[in-house]
Amino acid sequence: MEEALVTGIERGATFDGPGIRTVVYLKGCPLRCLWCSNPETQKTENEVYWDYGAICPITGELPKVAKKMTLNEVFKEVMKDEKFYRKSGGGVTLSGGEILVNAKFAIKLFEKLKEEYIGTAIETTGFGNYEELESLAKLTDTVLFDIKHMNSEKHKQYTAVSNKVILENLERLSKWHKNIIMRFPFIKGVNDDKENIAETAKFLKKVNLLDVDILPYHTMGLEKYRKLRRPYPMPTLVKHTKEELEEAVEIMKEIGVRAKINQ
Repeated sequence: MEEALVTGIERGATFDGPGIRTVVYLKGCPLRCLWCSNPETQKTENEVYWDYGAICPITGELPKVAKKMTLNEVFKEVMKDEKFYRKSGGGVTLSGGEILVNAKFAIKLFEKLKEEYIGTAIETTGFGNYEELESLAKLTDTVLFDIKHMNSEKHKQYTAVSNKVILENLERLSKWHKNIIMRFPFIKGVNDDKENIAETAKFLKKVNLLDVDILPYHTMGLEKYRKLRRPYPMPTLVKHTKEELEEAVEIMKEIGVRAKINQ
């Protein structure tokens, strides 16, 4: 029986693919992005939140980060929103973490959803086995693909992994998948220099992925680090100004990539 650790199920989402969506967050990610807003999804094993106000009054137990769910349990849960998918052209998005850590589970879930003609999407860093990515992408209507840095050494410095596999997987996937939405997490002092912005746009143009969402840095994950008893890796990080974001858009547009700020 296929199972996965689910850290959350978000209903009524509108930023993770077309229409109204239900997003399922699965645990496990090989990357360690220093700005990660979902640190609870990184480790593959379950954890607890050190949130004393949430201690169960009867057992004295701390709340678990994730819930182990079977394939059928997740399927039944997401199908509760079926009417919203059909009315809006939405569907189910699988996120993480990195979805390829749970590729077998994701493939089987999408097979069941496709039998019901439900729209599917994944959020991915692209880091993983290409054959598994390809098998999953064949069942996926929309692929939301992050590109974080073009310099391999800097990519490893800020995410703990090289970008070699990621760029290779993206290039292979782009040759046949018809709906890849590129996303560029924009982090001050990490990947926001003009050279990296331009190199990112040039690569996307080369693989004919001409639309990209620039994702500004936010601080919504800070509380999670506290509850996990982990220090925030980039405590001095600040947000970009509107002018800085618009400059990045213009650099990409000059190269031929249609960039927009997605907040």
